[in-house]
Amino acid sequence: MREPSDAPAARPSVASREYGDDGLFQRVARRLRDLLIMGIVGPATGVLAIVAIHVAAGLPPIAADPTLEAARQREAARALAILEDRPLPASLASLPPPAPPEAPDIAAPPALSAADFRDVHPTRAARRMADWVVQRRDNGRLPFIVLDKRDARLYVFEPDGHLVDQTPVLLGSAHGDETWPGIGDVPIAEVKPYQRTTAAGRFVTRPGLDADRTDVVWLDYDAALAMHRVINKVKAERRLQRIASPDPRVRRISWGCINIPTAFFDTHISPVFGKRPGVTYVIPERKSFAEVFEQDRQPPAQSVASVATDGPLPRDLAQR
Repeated sequence: MREPSDAPAARPSVASREYGDDGLFQRVARRLRDLLIMGIVGPATGVLAIVAIHVAAGLPPIAADPTLEAARQREAARALAILEDRPLPASLASLPPPAPPEAPDIAAPPALSAADFRDVHPTRAARRMADWVVQRRDNGRLPFIVLDKRDARLYVFEPDGHLVDQTPVLLGSAHGDETWPGIGDVPIAEVKPYQRTTAAGRFVTRPGLDADRTDVVWLDYDAALAMHRVINKVKAERRLQRIASPDPRVRRISWGCINIPTAFFDTHISPVFGKRPGVTYVIPERKSFAEVFEQDRQPPAQSVASVATDGPLPRDLAQR
């Protein structure tokens, strides 16, 4: 006879293999679950679902990364020592703190090769001017403005060439691209109608004030050429009505300055160009584009690098 210890182990029953050491309650619950699944999805699909559940229940848990788990345990021990106000264990005192997660490598957006007008449809002249600025990076890192005199419309751009917004404006009543010499020192009453031009060219702007201590943006201080809110002192000129007109010819009424709607000026001009230099490109209406922008000559304003940030003395713009 064999000793009891040598007897072969009894083979576990099917139930014990499937349910291990679970009690009667767990077995009944699982049987009811299986029947419920089959009742909902049908016998064939139910059998497949039950088999999948049983297989998944028997899979071993996914092992954690031992390196990460060890680091987590060390950090938990470190935090517990700090909370309990006791010295760190020798095994932790010499360990450096965990490195912060690396920032994602986000590539800088590519530079524009042409101005981005978004959903605005500019004139051909305005698009050509803005594209010329962006392709040459002529504005450096400064915000810039494109002014189309023939359309009496102004476009504001971010330094990289994305359009911020656009607006109709009032311009000099006289057509022409030159500034009359000494016009900035001529009293308003003595300015001749043919001298009321808005000069074309490239202007590095600077913040400033008029004689009423109201903020303006100077294009050419010596010529008293500035951008400012609509001046409506002479009611007969109907400037507010004119700037709302869709006809650019109606918007030629100023003495040379660029009159901008107050809301637009307060939103896009004063907070940016009223605080730091920018560049304004005024498209010619009599001269050619090449005459004004592509000839090898000094620009009509100081260079971007040398422009001063302190504003000049106030000048009387009156009704300009």
